Amino acid sequence: MKTRNIPFGYRMENGKIGLHPTESQAVQAIFSDYLDGQSLLKIAQSLNERQVEYLSGTTGWNKARLKRIIEDKRYIGSDSYPPIIEQIVYDKAQAIRASRNTQKSLDRTADIFKLQLPVLCEKCGEPMQRKHDSRTTYQEKWVCKSCDEVIKISDDAFLSAITECINYLIAKPNILRGDPTPTEPPVEVIRLKNEIGRMLDSPAIEKEPLKNRIFEYASLVYETLDTTQRITEMIRATLQRTRSLSCYDGELTAKIAAAITLHADKAVSLTLKNGQRIRKEKNDATDSTHTAKESTHHCSDYTAGECAQHTKHYQTGSRLLPSVHQAGRTAQQL
Repeated sequence: MKTRNIPFGYRMENGKIGLHPTESQAVQAIFSDYLDGQSLLKIAQSLNERQVEYLSGTTGWNKARLKRIIEDKRYIGSDSYPPIIEQIVYDKAQAIRASRNTQKSLDRTADIFKLQLPVLCEKCGEPMQRKHDSRTTYQEKWVCKSCDEVIKISDDAFLSAITECINYLIAKPNILRGDPTPTEPPVEVIRLKNEIGRMLDSPAIEKEPLKNRIFEYASLVYETLDTTQRITEMIRATLQRTRSLSCYDGELTAKIAAAITLHADKAVSLTLKNGQRIRKEKNDATDSTHTAKESTHHCSDYTAGECAQHTKHYQTGSRLLPSVHQAGRTAQQL
């Protein structure tokens, strides 16, 4: 791979660094276009289209490469490098760069950056990504790349929702269930199951990788069933030693939970490490992990929608073992 020994725009002349006649003009043009309001992406596209070489025989212009040029103080001149642009041009370029920096107001020490758990999409169950743009009214949002779901919620509101959910658990520890069969499959089980589904839907099935995923899935499910009670007791003991939280506690959250699901109404549910899913509703809270029998018995305490959600969660768990056997049969047929 070719690399440059001196910055673009310069060349060695008789043992000294001097201006490259064509490259130095390209540097001036880059700064000029940037000051005229063109984006780095547009400038890169133009340079590539005009076949302006970054290295001999290659172009390869991109935003990162142009950003380094825009930020390079050597272009205003130093003891070793003659100037290509004026100081005022460089200063204007830095002012534009700062104004376009959508991450400038970020505090990297904030609690949101200490979040250790995956944030999952309610619609498809896939991981979501946090996006920040200081130019917009709602600076923070969570985006799912799988289904394009977008939920605008501030960091404070998001962490407060998690804290409320944990405080609900602390206040009502009796909602913890230690059933051998979890009502909500652990996150890793769901991920493997989805991956197997995608592999089976693929036009060209790769048999060995599919077999490996199926056996890994089955092993993880049985391992989960064996340890659910123990994990539940660990969570219960941790919560009994904890007072109601006044602010987000990332260490505690990571200790008892495996994932966070963000809902369209900006509420959150926690998938605990025992596979149980807990959500604090706005009209107080409900345990979304009762068995089907319990959900029927307590339907008068919930709305129709909440009862349907409880039943759905139970059915998901009750289908867990049959799906393992089905996966095993599929593996044997490959």
